[in-house]
Amino acid sequence: MKKYKAFVVLSMLTVVPARAADRYDVEITNVRSKLKADVMWASTSPYQGVFLWTNNLSASQEFDLLDSGNGYFRIRARHSGQCLMLDWRQGSHNGTSIIQYPACGAGYAPAEWRRGWVNDPVICNGDICTTTSGSLPVLVNRFSGKCLDAANPSGNPPSQQAILQQWDCVRSTSDWNIGNQAWGIAAPGKIEGYL
Repeated sequence: MKKYKAFVVLSMLTVVPARAADRYDVEITNVRSKLKADVMWASTSPYQGVFLWTNNLSASQEFDLLDSGNGYFRIRARHSGQCLMLDWRQGSHNGTSIIQYPACGAGYAPAEWRRGWVNDPVICNGDICTTTSGSLPVLVNRFSGKCLDAANPSGNPPSQQAILQQWDCVRSTSDWNIGNQAWGIAAPGKIEGYL
């Protein structure tokens, strides 16, 4: 355990520095369930939703991360060439679905994401505070400030076919729904290797 003076303030979601280049052929994996983000039924139609599915190495589970600057990027499905974004037809609230759509240009905030990190809670006793220094990666939407989330009302790992949506970002690795929002990004077939 690490010890900190009480004056130390830890940020819950930190901005990751901007990346200068695109990143090609990655999978997005739910850290808790090990299931992959997958465009439903490998559809190439606009407005198609995204859910969790067992790793099958299909192109509908593979994405390109296109740099938008200032730490943001777009997530383009390799099989369709469309970007994952908020379904603007539903508004921008908790539960808004994630869909694929052809509008994939930089500057369209509902289709831009950044990496954030959620930290372990800090426990203080007097002027000494401790934490295990753990953190988990989340994906934050530029337009709403909400996080990519697997629809799952239980504290168990999200199941196969859990729909991807946005939800208020978790605040700590001890939150009951942290498993719905922790995402790894890595080469196909891998789970580790976060950005």
